[in-house]
Amino acid sequence: MALIARELDVLTAIVEDYISKAQPVGSRTVSKTGQVPLSPASVRNTMADLTEQGYLEQPHTSAGRIPTAKAFRLYLDHIMRLRPLPEPVKELMTMSLGQAGLEIDDILRQASRILSSFSKQMSMVMAPRPSRALWRQIDFVLLRPGLVMAVLVLQGGIVQKRVVAVEETPGVDDLLSYGNYLNHHFQNLTVREVRMRILAELGQAKRELSELTGKALRLALDTFSTSPAPEVFVEGTLNMLSQPEFSDISVMRDLLKALEDRTRLLELLDKTMSEYRTMIMLGEEVEPSELAGCGMVCSPYGGPEAPLGAVSVIGPLRMDYAEVVPLVSYTAQLVTLMLGKHF
Repeated sequence: MALIARELDVLTAIVEDYISKAQPVGSRTVSKTGQVPLSPASVRNTMADLTEQGYLEQPHTSAGRIPTAKAFRLYLDHIMRLRPLPEPVKELMTMSLGQAGLEIDDILRQASRILSSFSKQMSMVMAPRPSRALWRQIDFVLLRPGLVMAVLVLQGGIVQKRVVAVEETPGVDDLLSYGNYLNHHFQNLTVREVRMRILAELGQAKRELSELTGKALRLALDTFSTSPAPEVFVEGTLNMLSQPEFSDISVMRDLLKALEDRTRLLELLDKTMSEYRTMIMLGEEVEPSELAGCGMVCSPYGGPEAPLGAVSVIGPLRMDYAEVVPLVSYTAQLVTLMLGKHF
């Protein structure tokens, strides 16, 4: 059921006061804001209606009301106005990320620090999944008879190295030919696409592959048939623990437990990449369940054609999304520009 104007005004006043003070909001507080031209009694009745509809809850009998995840979702989707980042803030963020150096891990770790510092919340930056990155170049190096090292350079400066055992020791010229063949045929395809093509090529029993082609394909498949889970750079955990919502020891313990489950966190960040847009997830929309009292703002980086990873902020449900969303979006843009510039 759609809310009427009076209910929207009261709900807006409560949400914004709760964001600011982290305290239950009473009817007198709402009437004194000047945003709602209603008496405390009328505000009280409206708050009771909003509670029945699931937008407010009353933590204690004598206390005021606090907005639920449903209220925040309505506020975010229909009421909130984002606050553009001031130019000095943008310049400082750009300068800080520019000092990170050229290694992709250093860039992402610094991006996480910057985001945590400016948002005053906890930040997470997901490193690229190699399977989604574009193939740039592969080279093979003979370490000793029977052992070859493969070095694969991917989009965004990702470098993967792996030592592969081979039955027949190839010569230096052979390894150079393998690399030239693979780079010619697979450059600018994702690693996932390359693997599928290799399997298709090798699976065509009726087709006679040349000796060079067959050996190059089998060596590439042996080298990168599996891909490790990407790293997640987390900063600002203490920012979360300093929030009043997490002052309870059991709540804090559940939060820390959830943050240790990197697999679930990666699943959350993957949702952002699949749609390639900044997303806000609230309450029960955030898994695992230990994060149900939190909000999460995520934005992908790397370009819509081949997104590489995501940056995000996790905070209490009442965090200031009007400020956090632009911070997350701009950080993702900076990371995209930085990786595109260097790689």
